[in-house]
Amino acid sequence: MDAPKQKNDTEQNDKDQKILQLEKEVAIGLWIQVIGQFIEIKGLSGLLHLEDDSNTIGEQQILTGAWIRTIGQLLEAISVQSQINETDKLKLIQEQKMAITGDFLVSVGAAYEVIGGLRVLEEETVSPPRIVP
Repeated sequence: MDAPKQKNDTEQNDKDQKILQLEKEVAIGLWIQVIGQFIEIKGLSGLLHLEDDSNTIGEQQILTGAWIRTIGQLLEAISVQSQINETDKLKLIQEQKMAITGDFLVSVGAAYEVIGGLRVLEEETVSPPRIVP
């Protein structure tokens, strides 16, 4: 009679290990995105600095949106990393709320970048456009 229980325990342990592995993969993916965001900000900042045109509101909005997205992505990565192996239900819920806040900031930043991109498009209808991320 102990054999079926032992088999179920082993299956559950295997499933738990697979879940843990997949959660770690999600966290790694989020951290890779954070690194990519910082690389993008470095490039956008450099482009804005080199911009000859004194009217760079659209480009500034794009950079601001990228910063907002980066902060959101960083919050999400930190919170997902903190959720791994967390057993305290209250802490887990708090970390999930932080991840949702990060997602919200990513969305707001992306929307702000869209507004900036549209402004750049309007500004550059008379001259050839540069890169709009």
